[in-house]
Order: sequence, then C-alpha cells, then structure tokens
Amino acid sequence: MMNRRAFLALSAAGLLTGCGFRLRGTGTPMGQLPESLRIETTDPYSPIVQNITRQLKDQGATVVSSGSVPVLKLTLPTLTDRVLGPVSGGDQTELALEMTYSLVGNDLVLLIPETKVRATLIYVDGGADTSAEDQRVAQLKRSLESDLLRQIVPSIRVRYEQALKQTDASKAN
Repeated sequence: MMNRRAFLALSAAGLLTGCGFRLRGTGTPMGQLPESLRIETTDPYSPIVQNITRQLKDQGATVVSSGSVPVLKLTLPTLTDRVLGPVSGGDQTELALEMTYSLVGNDLVLLIPETKVRATLIYVDGGADTSAEDQRVAQLKRSLESDLLRQIVPSIRVRYEQALKQTDASKAN
C-alpha cells in the first residue's frame, strides 16, 4: 500500500504539472548568445570570470582565446559599502557589488555598449569586531557574488538579442 503522504505529494505534483507550473530556471532562457566569443578582462583567472566562462559554455557558447569572434569585455567586480543610518541594534549598511561588460563584434562594431550589472543587499552591522561578525559579512559578500553571477549571463543574452534585432532592422531599411 502506498503511503498517504507520498500519494498526496505525487497528486500535488501531477496537478501542478497539468496546469503548466514550471520551476524557476527550468524553462528556455530568454535571448541568445553568440555562437563563439572571446573574453577580455584584467584577470582571466579570477573566480567570478571563471564562473561566467563556465556559464557561457554551459549555455552553448564556445569561448575561444583568439580569432575573429565577438569580444566580451568584462571588468572585475567592485564592492562598495555605505552606512545608511542607525537602527536599533547597529548601523544599517548597504553592500553593493557591481561589474560592467560590453560586447564588440568581429568588425569592431559595438554590439552591446558598456552595461552595469549590480547586486545589492542591506544588513544591520552590530558594530562588534568579532570573528563571527567577520564571517557573517564574508557570507553576505559571497551571496552578493552569487546574485551577480545569476544576473550577468541572462543580461548578456537579452542585450545580445536586442543588438541582433537592431542590426537586422537597420539592414532591412
């Protein structure tokens, strides 16, 4: 005999599937990427650039080191923090991680102008100089980096598709 809990879970899954429910990130991604591209950055071995390269490869783009292909120019992320003001328990602080990119085509035509991608979060800084507080801030910075990574490749996809549509429209006229 089937467990009642398992039966209810399977029934709920069947109903959700039947009505068109899809988990976030499992659908087709918006936009498109160049078939192959080259990445230019000041530090190609930084973890964030390596993650972006891996995401691009996972989504079907071929990343090459040379050749006549579009060039994705990435800046390294910059972290800023600013105190927004006092609240009970400490100071309200905003952390922001920002990086920019641009895409230059084979014929040196700017396909995507310099675009900023930014991830922010606000937390309450207790003001204590303890290792626990340092670890908490380090964890917040890692979550900011993962937020930025989730935004950058979809942003490139959408902007690249817009650039293709714009060049197609200008060729038609």
